Amino acid sequence: MTPKLWLSLQVAGVSTAGGLVLGLWLAYRLSTRVRPGRKALLGALIVLWAVPLILAAYLILRPAFPWQAGAAVGTLAALPVVVLGSRSRVTEVDRAYGDAARSLGCSEWRIFWRVMLPLAWPAMLTAAALAFLRVWAEWCIVAAL
Repeated sequence: MTPKLWLSLQVAGVSTAGGLVLGLWLAYRLSTRVRPGRKALLGALIVLWAVPLILAAYLILRPAFPWQAGAAVGTLAALPVVVLGSRSRVTEVDRAYGDAARSLGCSEWRIFWRVMLPLAWPAMLTAAALAFLRVWAEWCIVAAL
């Protein structure tokens, strides 16, 4: 395997993992809580989705752009794909399951991991695959420059 291909897979994998950690938490919070800045945050995520972040970061930081910086920027590129892709399925999950778990003394963290994640994992897996492909495609362009 060529070094550029291996590096692009490495950046995409690390970015997808970071995007999953932040994105699933954010999707859960946006789906289960009504907050005043919710629409503004969704608008910011849509703007992040529209901008090719890795290319913009590369053009700004061209002389010193290590793969770690690409992975950090790639996490921001993966975040809207994960949040917007999995939020609809998390919203569709019946809130009675979470309320029942809450009444049994479960924390929000445990409700997410034991109730919401098993019920919504197909959408989350699809969102993670799309996030990986987006970051990988953008990093391949940067690696080719």
